[in-house]
Amino acid sequence: MNKYIYLLLLCVVSLGASAQEYVLSGKLIDSKSSEPIEMAGVRLMKSDSTYVDGMATSSSGAFSFNIKSPGKYILMYTSIGYYNKYTNVTLSKQKNVALGNIPMTINAIALQQATVTTNAAQVTVKEDTFVYNASAYRTPDGSTLEALVEKLPGAEVEDDGSIKLNGKTVSQILIDGKDFFKGDTKVAMKNLPVDLIDKIKSYDKQSDYTRQTGIDDGNEETVLDVGMKRELKSSWISNIDLAAGNKNRYANRVFISRFTNNSRISAVGNMNNVNDRGFRGGGPGYRGGASGLTASRSAGLDGFWNNGLKEDSAHYFQIGGNFRISHSSSDNLTRSNSETFLTSGNNSFANSMSQSYGKNNSMSAGLNLEWKPDSMTTLHLRSNYSHSSSDDSGNSQTATFNSDPYVWGDNPLDTMFWYNEPTAIPASFLAIATNRNNRLSLSDSKSDNVNGELNLTRRLGKKGRSISLRGRAGYTNSKSNSYSISDIYYYQRSSQTYNNQYTSAPSKSWNYSGQLSYSEPLWKDWYLQSSYEYEYNYSDRDRNLFQLDSLTSWGAGNTHPIGTLPDDNLLNLVRNMENSRYATYKDYVHDINVGIRYSTKDVNFHAGIRLQPQHTNLAYQKSSLDTVVTRDVFNIAPNLRLRYRFNQNTRLDFRYRGSSSQPSMTDLLDVTDDSNPLNITKGNPGLKPSWSNDFRLFFNTYQQKHQQSIFAHIGFNQTSNSISNAITYDEETGVRTTRPENINGNWNTNAFAGFNRAFGKDNAFNLHTGTNFSYANSVGYMRTSNVADSEKNTVKTLNLGERLRVAYRWDLFEFGINGSINYSKSRSELSSASNLETFRFAYGCNLQYTTPWNMGISTDIAMNSRRGYDDASMNTNELIWNAQISQTLFKKTTTLSIQFYDLLHRQSNISRTINAQMRRDTWSNAINSYFMVHLIYRLNIFGGSNGRMRGNGEGGFRGDRGGMRGGYGGGYGGGYGGRRM
Repeated sequence: MNKYIYLLLLCVVSLGASAQEYVLSGKLIDSKSSEPIEMAGVRLMKSDSTYVDGMATSSSGAFSFNIKSPGKYILMYTSIGYYNKYTNVTLSKQKNVALGNIPMTINAIALQQATVTTNAAQVTVKEDTFVYNASAYRTPDGSTLEALVEKLPGAEVEDDGSIKLNGKTVSQILIDGKDFFKGDTKVAMKNLPVDLIDKIKSYDKQSDYTRQTGIDDGNEETVLDVGMKRELKSSWISNIDLAAGNKNRYANRVFISRFTNNSRISAVGNMNNVNDRGFRGGGPGYRGGASGLTASRSAGLDGFWNNGLKEDSAHYFQIGGNFRISHSSSDNLTRSNSETFLTSGNNSFANSMSQSYGKNNSMSAGLNLEWKPDSMTTLHLRSNYSHSSSDDSGNSQTATFNSDPYVWGDNPLDTMFWYNEPTAIPASFLAIATNRNNRLSLSDSKSDNVNGELNLTRRLGKKGRSISLRGRAGYTNSKSNSYSISDIYYYQRSSQTYNNQYTSAPSKSWNYSGQLSYSEPLWKDWYLQSSYEYEYNYSDRDRNLFQLDSLTSWGAGNTHPIGTLPDDNLLNLVRNMENSRYATYKDYVHDINVGIRYSTKDVNFHAGIRLQPQHTNLAYQKSSLDTVVTRDVFNIAPNLRLRYRFNQNTRLDFRYRGSSSQPSMTDLLDVTDDSNPLNITKGNPGLKPSWSNDFRLFFNTYQQKHQQSIFAHIGFNQTSNSISNAITYDEETGVRTTRPENINGNWNTNAFAGFNRAFGKDNAFNLHTGTNFSYANSVGYMRTSNVADSEKNTVKTLNLGERLRVAYRWDLFEFGINGSINYSKSRSELSSASNLETFRFAYGCNLQYTTPWNMGISTDIAMNSRRGYDDASMNTNELIWNAQISQTLFKKTTTLSIQFYDLLHRQSNISRTINAQMRRDTWSNAINSYFMVHLIYRLNIFGGSNGRMRGNGEGGFRGDRGGMRGGYGGGYGGGYGGRRM
């Protein structure tokens, strides 16, 4: 019996011993900069070089192996641009072997010859950060950051340059974690060359206030953090791109920068007349070119320097700043048709055409300083100055009808303005016409703004305890002048109105505030956070309106062109006192924040409430009204956030925020503004505050083995007593009178999800799909002038979208097929004739290949289709074909390329908007079909122990890459994809 017990105990002990694994860990760092090396390959082998296991290092450069058997092992470390390195390890008694920091040395010679022959993971998830590997995406030679961002799974870049990634709007672009032209994402998107980029990280960056105090102020920003290639440290890099094309198109760009471990200076310059859109193509969708024709010139300087100490150490000091200057001129042509939903059932229709020209100038400068006099104290100063000016001119033609004019012709606006005499139009149009308006406009403006913020934070010994003082101040001075001439004919009344006006609108404002914040640890992992802020705002806003048509020589048929004025004496005689106004606002705000936070490795919970007593004083003069109005309100804004980490790669994030908002003081005044005879506005003293509830839920997960990521987002927003403009429509004249009213029933919800996975041998295939859903319940008041009470109209709008892409990539070849579909359905309760149902769908493919002699060939073709629009000209099939051929020359320092956009001349720019009161379809001019020839020169001078090395361009760091931007250049609106938490 004892023998069996002994054998049993021996087995248990043996099993226990075998279960005790050895843990072998370390961290790879750059031998010169001591920065971690991310995504380096680490191979574990036996002493005879037999493969055991392998992995890639994390964002911190770390790796860790669990090893079952003792013995002698070899570790091999590899990373592009570094010499391979080996470590011999013997595992015996010690179960946890930490190798510490393992330095790797840059191989400068290999940088010129490095070529990618394997398929790197396109995206990985590290904790709460999405990491995109730039080498896994193929972009055309000479591309900037915009080309790379457009190809990221879940990314959308709008025509105005705004970026959405996994459902979040990107508000800032960083370089290696530091500001880069803070507040202007376009500078990096349009000027930062792709071949300098190693990785892009996407995460929610805490505000400076939260980072320094630990108090969550809810002001997180979604940022893109662009990681530059490590081998560029202590190097001068430059990229000069000169391009010219047909139709007198040109696009010139220069980027010069120097990076070190503790400093960066960058200069950018850009001059083009192609709407700055870069070289986009690829993929089905409706993004197309930006609206209008724009020529722009810009230049900027950005940089920082610190003393090389760690950011959280005593005596750390950093100073940074930027300077920008720009000029642009634009030419915009738009045509639109709209339908207003009326309670009578006889909806109103309008057609318009407008042409505008503009010139804009801007200059801005910023300074950012951070200093830690000791390890517990931080002083942070940020200041900015900006100046802008503009000059604009335009003309427009608008016609309004009481029934659908397309029943009688394809070009109703042309018919209405073909005849000089308004009543000479065909009888079919004469019967349905309400009015026509021929309008000229001219304006100029300028504005200066300066602001600053000073933050002093002190940690008080115990973890989580801190006190902070913050002061802010700002000043703005602006002025605008505008001129307009309107010639309006009312068909139902057979009357005509001529309106010649000049408006001068100066304004100035200033503000200052002081805030005290305190954080106190309550018990383990629980913290109390509180703050108090006092804020004062002052503003002077005047509008001087002069009715020039009151003077004979400025009336109908006048000889004075728009923009000319009589002398001051005559001008004062025609001041429109009924519609001139003078307003001075004084706002006194007390802001109290109290919250409780629970924070552990896997759970982060925050609940708080914001209390805001506010006193406002308005001194207002208009016509015979001269009054002082005061208002005292108490705003409340609760907030709740819960972040839960299931494991290192899976997270859930829930957010709720409630808020109350007050109507503007001028909306509360019982005054009428009829300076625009077709659009009259009124105030409403009975307006109530509104309350909004906003819910957001985010989820993401990632699986390393299959490079699989799933991200999803659900949102819901509801507003009680929302303020909406109630419209009274005069069916006889077409005049709209709007008055703000409280209304209930506005809410919307949206959801989107994205899935990305690599599959096949060596993960050569990649599948990406994105699904979006939105539903809006939009309410508004509408009535016609012959009805006593307004009726509430509800429009329910459903949008469904799907996007799919499958790509094969290997070495220097990539082929992809893709498609998207978007379905939109709107239903109006008051007017079933206004119900709309449209489809947009697209499908296509793209191919990218680099030949053995370094010639890049790229092409994409896509069919974009629309269905369901009232205007038949908007129901189109557009076959869009783009192509590029490029050749690297002179040891890859130079690239010559030719790019073709919309070879078949099929692209157009059409959009639709809809709400509870109307729908509008708009066409705009754009730069679509043309070609460009680019000459790109790169000069990179490497510093360090390897001496100065002049080098390579696109192929030099990452391998030769063919290809133009394929995949996701277009697609349905509304966003899709998931969200990082």
